[in-house]
Amino acid sequence: MTITFTPLEIPFKVGATVFVNQEHGQRLSTPNGPVYPYFEAKIERIFFDGRLEEMSVIDEPVDTYELKVATAVYELKPIGPYKDLVKMPLRLRLPIKEPKLFSTEQELKDYLKSTQTAWPVKPDLEDAPS
Repeated sequence: MTITFTPLEIPFKVGATVFVNQEHGQRLSTPNGPVYPYFEAKIERIFFDGRLEEMSVIDEPVDTYELKVATAVYELKPIGPYKDLVKMPLRLRLPIKEPKLFSTEQELKDYLKSTQTAWPVKPDLEDAPS
């Protein structure tokens, strides 16, 4: 039996410093919004297909089987001003459709700015005739 694997690009390597476009679960949101809407972290490990339902299982005789990776889990250790936060996993479905990891804080902010949608503005009804 031959096992084939389709090469797949994933962003960043172990040891890379990234900005994560996600709240850290250790700091809960307040009525004013999230305490940390994003954070800086170092990638410590990367896992692939970490859950049983995503494992590849061969259950019939085949000559060739294509092994597919559907999930990457990044183990992130917050650093810099976020270093008091605990490590956390970040699960990404592959291929990645919406980026969660960015090289710089500015790159993350630019991405967030580009994806913002305009909220409808309520007219000021205070001066409206009754």
